[in-house]
Amino acid sequence: MRFTVCQIRKDRNTEKAAMDARILGEVDPVFFLAAYDEVAAIEADTLDEVFEIGNIGPEEKIKRFDFQPMHSISVGDVIRDDRGRCFVVAPLGFERLGA
Repeated sequence: MRFTVCQIRKDRNTEKAAMDARILGEVDPVFFLAAYDEVAAIEADTLDEVFEIGNIGPEEKIKRFDFQPMHSISVGDVIRDDRGRCFVVAPLGFERLGA
């Protein structure tokens, strides 16, 4: 399955909504649409596997996009599955965006 990794653009990092995302794993859907970019696609079977690959590899399962470099997957990042569902990386596990 192909997952898309979305991360906060560097120019939006200092906003309160960005801090809430990165510390608490709370992502406002409007902030997501305005402040996140797709940074990579990862071939994996589960969200847990996406998290692992996004942090330790293997690199050949990651297709990095050129317009913004991807950092390791962490709290506040959003992972979209191939059905269009978005999941926020939470301090413990994953939360469905907008749920």
